[in-house]
Amino acid sequence: MGGLVTNSLEDTLGRKNRQGRTQRRGSEMAAERKRAERVAREDRDRKRLLERFAGTSPDGRVLCQFGSHAETSFADGKVRLCMLSPKVHRLFGICVGDRVWTKRGATDEERIIVARAERDTEVRRKRGEEDHTGHVIAANVDVMAITVALREPPLRTGALDRYLVLSSVLGLEPLLVLTKTDQAPQDDPGWAVLAPYRDLGIPIIATSAQSGDGMSVLRGSLQGRVTVFAGHSGVGKSSLCKALGLEGAPKVGEMSVAHGKVRGRHTTSIARLLELPEGGWVVDTPGVRAVGLVDLELADLAIHFPEFAPHSPACEYLDCCHRAEVQCSVRDAAEEGDISPVRYASYLRLLESLEG
Repeated sequence: MGGLVTNSLEDTLGRKNRQGRTQRRGSEMAAERKRAERVAREDRDRKRLLERFAGTSPDGRVLCQFGSHAETSFADGKVRLCMLSPKVHRLFGICVGDRVWTKRGATDEERIIVARAERDTEVRRKRGEEDHTGHVIAANVDVMAITVALREPPLRTGALDRYLVLSSVLGLEPLLVLTKTDQAPQDDPGWAVLAPYRDLGIPIIATSAQSGDGMSVLRGSLQGRVTVFAGHSGVGKSSLCKALGLEGAPKVGEMSVAHGKVRGRHTTSIARLLELPEGGWVVDTPGVRAVGLVDLELADLAIHFPEFAPHSPACEYLDCCHRAEVQCSVRDAAEEGDISPVRYASYLRLLESLEG
């Protein structure tokens, strides 16, 4: 009798567990359907709204966004603080560099942003380790100017390589801007660290905002294009903006020393689009101590290390991660010096971070 009671209880509990799992699956499927319906509805509403502006060009470019308002540059040379319509908030979202359509507000000087054009490119960074999609900080950018210093703060090739991978993932042209050369004589060992990047054909411009060295070359490289300045705090982005004559350039911060490390104090709290006197635009972004890579699959990382390409076809496995696999030609090339060991070490660290 006891065995029958036990079996009956187990059957009841098993039935309830199965019912609970079925209910949970049903709730999850219902939530997913609602999400898919919402996405489809927003896509439809976005398309209908953009159809109203077919055949017309956006009349403004967003310079800076503050919640429900955005500083916007117009063809007449004026910069106006525009309100974002609720539909723009819901359907598009706005960031620095966006091309937008506006309409008249209460007066001729008041404008309301009513739609945003499709973006050519998006620059994103992670807000934290749990952020898997990234936060858009700039749009329609052509060039990523990666700013590094040799001494203050010391050049970290790992951070540089992350920015290079990021520029490759986003489809931006990389430009390496070396700052504070007045603090780094030619015999400084930091100069040798740049050799692998020269070999890759990455443009390198050595500058000093203090002495003016290299500034004319930098101005020529930025002219006529939209450039995002990327780099850790303290490397001199704000000083470069000031030396370039950018109106509204952020204040230059001080260096701080904590726990034996030299770092910069954040002086830019939000991204801004600044116009160059010679033409072109520069995005000054908030300083970040770590760059998060988004939209990058583990198997695709090696693509963004172009020096691997001549060696990877000889690897034993087609899906070789170039780490611990047998007969890996990329690893062999790094050990023999045909690939920079420093760059290869950066690749391994990035590979590990993507796995995490």
